Amino acid sequence: MKQVIRSGMAVFALLVGAASLPAQAAPKLVFINSQRVMAEAPEIQQARSALQQEMQRLEQQIAPLQTSYQTMLEQYQQQQAMMTPENRRERQQALGAKQQEIQEKAAELEQLAQGKQQELLEPALARINTVIEQLRSERGYAFVFDVAGGGVIAADPALDITDEVLRRLRALASQGS
Repeated sequence: MKQVIRSGMAVFALLVGAASLPAQAAPKLVFINSQRVMAEAPEIQQARSALQQEMQRLEQQIAPLQTSYQTMLEQYQQQQAMMTPENRRERQQALGAKQQEIQEKAAELEQLAQGKQQELLEPALARINTVIEQLRSERGYAFVFDVAGGGVIAADPALDITDEVLRRLRALASQGS
């Protein structure tokens, strides 16, 4: 709540400061909806699809370990009543070691997935930022706010440049295809 109040006060201060300037010098304020851009931008969709395929590939690497552990656990549960205390302890240790191996592999795969996510999304995010900056520069916008960030409570829909950002991103994607 404090964040919204602070953001609102900052926007209000900008607007009050802008109101005191001559009409021709008033800064142009516009906004985008970054959630919509992230959902609809072609490069982001392609990156997410590639990431999903990579995640499936990584999950396939850990599946055999999980199956092996499950088999070991079932065998242990079926045979534990007939085991000596020493055999029971050895099997428990083997189960613990297998569980540790799975956790380590999962952590390794998670790290790989994060790296792949960054590798796939970084160029797309850079392209989005470039398009927004180009629009800001071409049209002389002083500020481009993000309504998805929660700082804007109400705004004139005519100031929304989300559609233009998406149009340009789609045009760039079709040129690259």
